[in-house]
Amino acid sequence: MNVGKKTAEMQRGNVDRISDLPDFILHDILLILDTKEAGRTSVLSKRWYRAWSSIPVLVFQPRYFKIDVCKARNDESEDDKDKLQRFVKFVDGTMLRYSILEFKIRKMYLEVLIVDEELVNLVDTWIKIAVLNQIEELEIQIHGNIDYVLPEFLFCAKSLKVLKCRRIELPYYEIMELVSLTHLTLEPISVDEDMLQRIISYCPLVELDITHEYLDEVSLPWMRKVDGRVEGCGSGTMQSNLQESPLQKFVFCSNRVYLPWPWKMNAMPLKNLKTVEISCATITDDIVYELISLEKLALNSCVRLKYVKISSLSLKDFQIHDSPDFMAELLEVTLDTPNLLEFKYNCKVETSLSLIRVLDRCNAQFSPFMFDIDILTTDWFVELKQFLKDTKLFKSLEMNLWHVDPIVVEEDQLRSFNTGRPYKLSELKLVETCLWDSTLYMESSLTTFLDALFWCCHPDVLSITTNSEISATKSILSILGKKVDCWKDPLKSIESP
Repeated sequence: MNVGKKTAEMQRGNVDRISDLPDFILHDILLILDTKEAGRTSVLSKRWYRAWSSIPVLVFQPRYFKIDVCKARNDESEDDKDKLQRFVKFVDGTMLRYSILEFKIRKMYLEVLIVDEELVNLVDTWIKIAVLNQIEELEIQIHGNIDYVLPEFLFCAKSLKVLKCRRIELPYYEIMELVSLTHLTLEPISVDEDMLQRIISYCPLVELDITHEYLDEVSLPWMRKVDGRVEGCGSGTMQSNLQESPLQKFVFCSNRVYLPWPWKMNAMPLKNLKTVEISCATITDDIVYELISLEKLALNSCVRLKYVKISSLSLKDFQIHDSPDFMAELLEVTLDTPNLLEFKYNCKVETSLSLIRVLDRCNAQFSPFMFDIDILTTDWFVELKQFLKDTKLFKSLEMNLWHVDPIVVEEDQLRSFNTGRPYKLSELKLVETCLWDSTLYMESSLTTFLDALFWCCHPDVLSITTNSEISATKSILSILGKKVDCWKDPLKSIESP
């Protein structure tokens, strides 16, 4: 009889086939939705409630309970305390349910404001439940005046593949069973360097990303040449695994421009290392030279760089960004990179760029470094145009709009310079930053800015992107819609928000 009823429903097309899907498919559907939308599905049926309540990805953020962690950190109002208690109760109840029912946790993001030692113990308990439930990806972000120390049992998580920690302490433990850990991101308030060395040496790390202000010196597990012999960094059993290191990507940001470079390194013998990104560190030219075996190298705000000379057959992606610090010394960049495919250059127009061997098909983008420019003048645009024509490499030019005022450029002055036709570009990118405020800039200044840019270069495509609420896009489009000067060839397309 039930079979007949089901057949009749199927004939009428009323069967809910989605609810009959297995849990792992329903989980994938729920993961596409945001947290609120996923939660609403729980009222559809018991089947959907079970799927929602056992989803293997857990995201715990105070903002869902309208908690501003920056404000609540120093505000002890009863309203904030009540919100925090409800948040903690929700997290604790969820983790308890997953523990009792042994639901697998594939990924967990935990952001929490720690106000007392009791909450420290609760966070330890939540992490322990995640470890017991075979956590694969764990991201922790701690707020508050009480320091949080990573618990020892976390380093027994054999299933853990990705670990991201912010505002934590990394202590030293003898135990090390992170046999699956491939990606490690650390932004610690303190770090035991011996423990970090153990993680790097014993775990199958593919990617290491560390941001720290007080790191003294750490030896990464690669080989170095000493008196013609190759020796390993580290000691004991650590040395036997050095040549097998799977590390492919290393990212370092000091957060402070004057932090000395803390890593003993010679990357050439490290066979698997392909990408190095360094920000705000006092590395010197000789250290850059040691990185020529890479496929990707990014140097951001490294104030001690002066003459960057790179000769590499393997390098395919190179990015260099000058530093806004007044102590920056970058004078010259020389590239002998015949296989370079991507190049982003964010330096002053007066910085010398020498190209020995670079592919014509290299996707090269120039973003003029302008933090130290108070006024844009005719001379600056002349330098920009000459730089583009001398290098003959860049396909795109990116400009930040918050530099457009004050601008002192006269049309007659531009015409008086015999610099030839504008440089041909594939794309001109105009970027509105959060510093842009169109109410502070006259349309005449924006018009002058665009006139001077088109005098320097002819783009096929003009693209405009914005991350500010007050947009200049309408003004730009209005200006471009008016009659243009003779040096403004028609654009093939304009891309805007």
